[in-house]
Parts: sequence; C-alpha cells; structure tokens
Amino acid sequence: MPITDSIAEGVSGSHTAAASSGDSGAARRHCLAFAGCLLLAVLFTLPGSLSPASALLGYSGDNFQHAWFLWHFARAVTGFQNPFYTNQMYYPNTVNLTWSTTDPLAGVLALPASWLLGPAAAYNLSLVFQLALAAFFGRLLCLRVCRNEVAAFIGGICFGFSPFLTAHALGHLSLVTAFPVPLYFLALARVLERRGEPWKDGALLGLALLLTALAHFNYTVICLLATLAAIGVDAIQMGARSLTKIWKALAWGAATFLVTFSPLLVMLIGNSSDRPQPRPFEHLKEFSADALGFLIPSWNHLLLGNFARGLDPNIFAAGYEGTVYVGPVILALALLGFWKGREFQRRWVVQAASLAVIFYLLSLGPALRIYGRQTAIPGPAALVYRIPWLRFVSAPARFQVIVALCLAVLASLGVAFLLERIRTTRQRYSLAGGVVALLLLDLLTIPFPVSSIADPAWDKDSGVPPRACVIPAALQKGTVVTFPLIIKPYSMKSMWMQVSDRGRYALVDGYLSYSADRVWSDYYRNPVLRSLLSLQGVFHTPVNAQADKAAAPAAFRDLNASAIVVFDSPERDAAMRYLESVLGRPGQAAGSCSVFDVSGIR
Repeated sequence: MPITDSIAEGVSGSHTAAASSGDSGAARRHCLAFAGCLLLAVLFTLPGSLSPASALLGYSGDNFQHAWFLWHFARAVTGFQNPFYTNQMYYPNTVNLTWSTTDPLAGVLALPASWLLGPAAAYNLSLVFQLALAAFFGRLLCLRVCRNEVAAFIGGICFGFSPFLTAHALGHLSLVTAFPVPLYFLALARVLERRGEPWKDGALLGLALLLTALAHFNYTVICLLATLAAIGVDAIQMGARSLTKIWKALAWGAATFLVTFSPLLVMLIGNSSDRPQPRPFEHLKEFSADALGFLIPSWNHLLLGNFARGLDPNIFAAGYEGTVYVGPVILALALLGFWKGREFQRRWVVQAASLAVIFYLLSLGPALRIYGRQTAIPGPAALVYRIPWLRFVSAPARFQVIVALCLAVLASLGVAFLLERIRTTRQRYSLAGGVVALLLLDLLTIPFPVSSIADPAWDKDSGVPPRACVIPAALQKGTVVTFPLIIKPYSMKSMWMQVSDRGRYALVDGYLSYSADRVWSDYYRNPVLRSLLSLQGVFHTPVNAQADKAAAPAAFRDLNASAIVVFDSPERDAAMRYLESVLGRPGQAAGSCSVFDVSGIR
C-alpha cells in the first residue's frame, strides 16, 4: 500500500459512514470525488491540458526548471543513481540538489509518465494530477470537520483550486504538490483528539510531515509552525492540562520524522560547502503578501483580469508569488461557516479561524506593504525571520497555504449549514451547483498560460515562430557551454535543450533555487568563463581575447567542452566577436542559436 494511502486510511474521520474503510460505498464516493477533482484540474488548465505534449503549462521560467527536475529524477532512478546530486549542470562541479526543492514526491508520482510519455507530458500531467490531489485531500480534511460529502467536496475545491495554488501552478510544481498539508492536519487532529494509540497517531503524524518535506521544505517549516499555533489555541480552549495527554504522540511523531527524514537531512547539512546563504531581508520584503492582497485578483482572473492589469503594478511586485486573493465567494462561505459552525464544531472552528488569522499576518512578511506601497511598519513575521534558518521560507506569502486551507474548512461548514436548511434533494443539489458555479467564475484562470517547448525564451508577441536550438549530434558528447550563463530565461533554455537531447551532454549552465558560492569561484578561475561572465556583466574584469586564446585549450579541457552555444546570437554580438577571436572560426547558425565547435581545440 502506498504511503499516502496508508496515512489517509489511518487519519480519515470515523464520524461518517463515508469515512469507514470497510464501506464499499465510501470507496466509491472517494473515487467519484477524485474523478471530479481530476476533471476540474483539467478544466482549470485548459486548453494546454488537452494536448500535454505540445507546450509546457505556465509562464516560461521556473516551470522549465521543475520539468528538468522530473526528467532528472526519472533518469537518475533508472540509472540507480542518487537523484539529489548531479554533474549534469554546473559542470565540472557535482551539485547538491537537495536545497533546491527538487520535487522528489512529484517525481515519484510522475515516474510512469516520465518513462512512457516524455518530459513535457510528464510535467503537465503531474501538474494537473497535483491540483486534483490537493483538492481531494483538502476534501478529506473538510469532511472530517463538516461531515457532509457535498460540502466537503466544495471545500476541497476552495483549497485545491485556490488562487494561491493556481498561481503557483504557473511555475512552481513543488508548491502545487500541496496535498500533504491537509493530510498532515488530518493526522494532527487525531493527535489532538487522542483518538488512538499514541505511537500509531504519532507515527502517522511523522510520516505525513515527511511527505511535506518531499513536496517542499517550506511546507514542512510552515506545518511545524502551524502545529505550535494549533497546540497553543487548543490549550487555551481545552486547558493546559490537555498538553500532558498528547506529548507521547508528538514525541513519536518527531522521532518518526527524524528517522525517515535523516537521509535527506544528512545531504542538507552534511557538507558545509554545499549550504547556500539564506535570503536577505530585501528579498523577503519583496515576496511578501500585500496587506490587501486577499481582495486583489491576479492578472489571469477570468472576469477581473483586465481590471487587475489596470491597477498599480507595485501591487504585483512579487509576481504570482504574491497572489493571495481569496475572493468574495470563499470569504462569504467562510464567514458563514465561522458564525454557524461554532454551534456544533466550536473547537475546530476556533482552530481554523485562529490559524487563518495568524498565517495571514505571517504572510505579510517582515515589513508591511499596503496596496503596493512598501512601508517601514514591521510585520509579525519580523520576529519569525530573526531565526536565520526560517529565512529559507524565502517568500513569506507562502504562509498563505494555511490560510487557504483554513478558509476551505470554514467554507465547507458554511455550505453544510446551507444544505441542512433545505429539505429536498433537488434543492440541495441546485444550491450546491450554484455555489460551484460561483466558485468557478471567481477561481477559473482559463485560458491557462503555456510556454513554448521549442524555445523557452520565445515571446509570443515577437511576431516570429519559436525555433529550437539544435546542437549537431557530433558535438553532443562532452560539456556544452552556453551564453548567457545563469540568467533567466536562458538558463531554462539550456536546461530544456539538454532534456530535449536526452541528456547526452553536461552543462556549464543551469539554474537552481539555491546553489553554493563555490560554483561561482570555480567559474572565475576559468579564463574563458570569466571573460564570458564579464561580457554579460556578472564579473567586472577586463576581457583580453588574445590572452584567452592561448589559455583556451586548457580551459576547454578542464570543462571537457565540446561546444559553445550562444543563444539568440543576433543580440549577442560582443560574445560572438569574442569567441570568433578566441577560436579563430565563426559560429554556425543552428535555429535560435549559434554553435561553436571546440572539440578539436582541447
């Protein structure tokens, strides 16, 4: 039995017949619910979801990085290699990928698609599947609280297709892999209610937390902070003595997590030279939520997108990272759920409302930004970010995942209250259909953006069709140096080029969310790379083509280089002239790039 199924079976509620593991009718309802979630995931990503091999879902950028991660994960597993290390990028370094949210959970679930369908289809299908899983497991948590199948399904929609997750679907597969978050809270509810044996409840809690780590380390940190907040709120409601009854389960949970997470932990902190620096405060401020962001729709909103594009651009300084829109439908249902749910689920209503407020405040970051205007007013997160390792939650707006989940739970209670006020089945389904229709009008982002897999740097407004960069087969045998180096979107372009060529060569280029400083120092010591980086403004050292010409054979030998690729070469005249001078030969046009053969110079 897969680990997700095992945990779900252990933590699902027993208050309804639908949650009974022995009820075949319950299994059928769960299957139908997941089919509904999957259908909605396809709908939310139209039209790209209908032809998953033709383009990459989302904006050109980080989506190509995550597609590379899926491809690399499948390639490493097939070759019985450790997927958390590679020399396929940043060659000749062996790079630790553990810090860079390499999508191991999504990678495992996408293995069949990666093996059978290719990288583009594997990424797109994985994204659709993860949205469906988030909605389905959000539904399980809502069902645990509201005890109404229809209301729980609507609650699952509120979470799985929340603007927070659909915004990150534009480029962050690891953050869309959010289904472990409601799964973790199902396990935490068991612990707080002391429903089973402490060791069993604790083990389920630890395994659920492990799944958050395999999705995205940010979710692990966020769930740990949410656990502290939930325990505090529960102690206020139930009395401090309640803590004495759950410490054993929490201890078992901590032990289970540490034991199962230890291999990754060793890779994270075992080698000090692999550890990146945490984000600076200026970065944290930029990627915080706007204080009024819950009222501001994204540019991709079905009805309000044009209105949003006319607002002050400073409101969208964080891009889709800062999308924390809630919308009037979810907000109204959540307020109704809070007001009425206190009568029969007071404990969990207070928990959900408290956590929603706490994590909304944390999402505002270390300094408040109000309607696009950055202020010097400290935010509550300023205290949290005094702890250096918490700065690896590099975008405070990501705390919004807890807000989205809590509002979904409250919204399900609101829908359950409305449904219970209606006596006839037809009227109930009419009401539910109306609520779903209103949600779709407020949450849909179709047409969902797509990116060209021929050229990740292609601009649809350029007036020319996308063209791939084609490296001659004879040069696909060593390392390929690309220019520009480590600058989006060109790093994404080189990584996708490598994927398209089935990894027949390593790259000096590449992009990781976190990379060690030693990579840059190694590049600086190579005279050709140093000059190329100086030409693009990364280093500020003189460029001497004649001196580099004498040093080129050793420089290319150190890199095991077979080719140098200059992307969009008509715009890179300085680099072209430099390479022609060093190599004594012109580059060959190859689609959207120029290719220099350096295999004979080594």
